[in-house]
Amino acid sequence: MRTGITVGQGPLLTQDTAGETSDVAGYDALCRVARALLGVHAASVVLARNAGHWIDADPRAVPRDWIFPKTIEEFGGLGEDLKAIADFSSDTADTKSAWTRRMPGLRFFASIPLGSSAEGRLCLFDTRPRTIEDTGDDHLRDLGRIAHEILRLHRELQAAKQQEADFRLLAESSTDTIVRGDLEGVRLYVSPSVNTLLGYEPEELIGRQAADIVHPDDAPRFREMMQRIREGNFDVGESEIRQRHKNGSWVWMEASIRLTYDRTTGEPNGYVASVRGMDRRKKLEARLTRQATHDVLTGLANRALLEEHLNEAVARNRSTGQRFALFYLDVDHFKRVNDTLGHQAGDAVLREVAIRLRGGMRPQDIVARVGGDEFAALLEVSTNPREVDRVAERLIHALGIPVEYGGHSINLGISIGIARVPECGLAPAALQAAADGALYEAKQAGRGCYHYAACRPNENGSAQG
Repeated sequence: MRTGITVGQGPLLTQDTAGETSDVAGYDALCRVARALLGVHAASVVLARNAGHWIDADPRAVPRDWIFPKTIEEFGGLGEDLKAIADFSSDTADTKSAWTRRMPGLRFFASIPLGSSAEGRLCLFDTRPRTIEDTGDDHLRDLGRIAHEILRLHRELQAAKQQEADFRLLAESSTDTIVRGDLEGVRLYVSPSVNTLLGYEPEELIGRQAADIVHPDDAPRFREMMQRIREGNFDVGESEIRQRHKNGSWVWMEASIRLTYDRTTGEPNGYVASVRGMDRRKKLEARLTRQATHDVLTGLANRALLEEHLNEAVARNRSTGQRFALFYLDVDHFKRVNDTLGHQAGDAVLREVAIRLRGGMRPQDIVARVGGDEFAALLEVSTNPREVDRVAERLIHALGIPVEYGGHSINLGISIGIARVPECGLAPAALQAAADGALYEAKQAGRGCYHYAACRPNENGSAQG
């Protein structure tokens, strides 16, 4: 707020503002222009509701003891149109007004509302009598419209500032991280919650591309999405990617992304994204997926996952000719363990069997538990006829070593039935039946051995015994 009148060289100026117009710009300049253009000793803008007033006066012509009206109410009501008094000395009604008595020597007065509203007025004062026509009523009306436009633009600016402050408060209070970026993927704004999400301060990420810290496995689809944003053919979408935490770890996050447009040209100009961490959800999903696809006791794949891999192996064989073998395995004498030592011992034995089966096969092979003491394995093989034999012999040897439990040395063993592709066809159900039949033959042969299914494929891919 600036108040008071300074008399000396140059113009006399006072400004008294409050509330929403406390930082309005332009009214002091408008008063100077009005005084110079219309040739009067003083010009003033007075806003309604005591929102402020501005004065520009010639200190050589305006008496030092003049008290200018600060509010519309002080004028006693001036109506909605131009008001002019050519000479107060001949206007007995207005000489009785309280505000005129505070301005001794005032002869001429004119006032115009700001625009067509009663939001304020532009006023002219002079110590000389004159007509409004001499002063220039058209100019005065134009200046009144300009004064109204200044007020309108000021209020729009204030509203925009408030909206910006509200949005900033919303963004900075949100637990989601808000990101504003340009079409090249360069971040222009990052909300403070990124510190909780990724360990960075916002200024460490502003000016950098998100792609810089995207996990290599997620980078191709992230680049594809950013390309769509650059091309302007991406409206609203969601993305799940990993980004590198400041400590070097990888954080799963999901982002809701929207393309933004220039309000003037309508052309795409960037994007906004709301980002949140999803590590806990991903871990839960992984746990649920594992529970659905793996045996709880042994941690091996279950029957459903085995069948999924079997179907994939059949598809690969059809497209590339990759050979594979399906093993069905049964723990010998397992019932005796449960009967003599109890189910806890049986569970411990099954876990040890799973470990030995897993250790006897290659990392890429699939080992599954498909029943109580029944297991299965799926392995890709070359054309070497001894390759499958060596795997079977290795498993029989591993399971021939006694299992130690609770002071007991438990002798087990394993029987294996094997169905080979393409010899046993490509129908998954027929392959499983062939491996199961071969397992039965191995048991009949005395257990602790392996047996191949004797089959040849039909033209339709199923097997014949």
